[in-house]
Amino acid sequence: MKKQVQFLAVLSTAAVMTAVAPGVFQAIPGFAQQNAYAASKAGWTEEDGDLRYLDSDGYPITDAWKKKDNDWYYLNDEGVIARSQMVDEYFVDENGKRIYNQWISEENDDWDEDGAENNWYYFGNDGKFAVSEWQTIDGKNYYFNEDGHMQSGKLELDGFTYYLGDDGAMKTGWIQLENEDDTLDADTVWHYFDGKGRMVINEVDRKINGNYYTFENGIMQTGWYLLPSSEAEEPGSTENTGESAANAEGTEAAGNEAGAEDSGSSESNGEGSVAPALTVGSYQYYEEDGKRADGWYQIEGAPGISEEGEIFTFYFKKGRPYYASTGIQTFNINSRRYGFNTRGEMETGLQLVTTEDGRTVNYYFGEDGVMKTGKQTIYDEDLDENQTWFFLTDGGNKGQGFHGVRDNNVYRQGLRLDADRDLRYAPVELDGVRYLVNASGSIQKASSSSKSDERADLGKGFKDYKDTNDKIWTVDTNGVIQQ
Repeated sequence: MKKQVQFLAVLSTAAVMTAVAPGVFQAIPGFAQQNAYAASKAGWTEEDGDLRYLDSDGYPITDAWKKKDNDWYYLNDEGVIARSQMVDEYFVDENGKRIYNQWISEENDDWDEDGAENNWYYFGNDGKFAVSEWQTIDGKNYYFNEDGHMQSGKLELDGFTYYLGDDGAMKTGWIQLENEDDTLDADTVWHYFDGKGRMVINEVDRKINGNYYTFENGIMQTGWYLLPSSEAEEPGSTENTGESAANAEGTEAAGNEAGAEDSGSSESNGEGSVAPALTVGSYQYYEEDGKRADGWYQIEGAPGISEEGEIFTFYFKKGRPYYASTGIQTFNINSRRYGFNTRGEMETGLQLVTTEDGRTVNYYFGEDGVMKTGKQTIYDEDLDENQTWFFLTDGGNKGQGFHGVRDNNVYRQGLRLDADRDLRYAPVELDGVRYLVNASGSIQKASSSSKSDERADLGKGFKDYKDTNDKIWTVDTNGVIQQ
């Protein structure tokens, strides 16, 4: 403005003098030559090693951009080209030239241990630094805030979370970061950023490279994960091919003790209604690397469901455990049948099951959990002895304990009924019929021609057997005890 004021002052004086004495300037010696000299000095000039730009009156231009040899320069308030500094939204280098497509850093005056020591700017094709926008630079994406500072680390923007790394470049894929969740006992946690760099926040079973992962508050989940209520299964909804379990009593087999207390009790929600009971069907399981579980696992049970600190065997399909709606159910897995309780734990040994038609039957599962069929020897810890059992080998009731007479033996719910070895013979009852068996379980029968001395009145087809207590038992040709 100073230059402009001087310029206006000269014009005013000239106007006055022209009005008073037209042509007087032409009469002044050297005046025309001076004007021509000033005009010839307009443009770029070097003075004391500094470039300046003179206007047509020979005055240096200030606070303005001027172009020289296809480069732009800024003349500061002293009329000298600026060097190595920011000029509004542009930057000039050590030679005073405006830069393009270049990174520039400056010391961060507000630096602390949580912030960046330097602020980075990027000056694009138009020479201006990027502000409040994404920029793709050498194939990488960067974000610059309202001050033009390149951002790094986590970035919350327009409802999405990004991770820009220490170098500011937007990251995609798996990133392990310091844990910020006080409820988690972990130093670091895993996050996943999609192809647009956005963190996956809350999603169940996100497919990534052929595997499935679940995220809560952006954190990859591992172990037992309690599903949102909309995702949880109703009890017994897991596909199965067997019977629902029961805790019937009064048979030889020890029944599974799963009850209401095992699968969570119902509680009031404070408004008079009853909240649904927590079951293992409310959970999915994920491996240590976050992959959704499929197949067999030996792990601790679901929190609040299984006994704490114990290891059990589970089978998962798409992350969800096979489990019974009540007691025990049998499931077909790779052409073999296994039993699972309401907690999803695989059962072994002798287990009591109630069929869909209400019958109470026994199953036997080996140490590997596989349902057994045919003749089996099972050790009874309470009696400290081996017992003989038989489980059906085919048909719709395959695996159920046989109930009836088979191979001259009496079986009740699969257990062969034997006499105590000290007695030699003993009566056993099956569906109201009493048979006489020996210590090997064989039914003691009469021949068609034999006669009973104790019951001679019965005639042929009866026979007497005396146990070690000298008690005499009379049986017919079927081994049925006579009263």
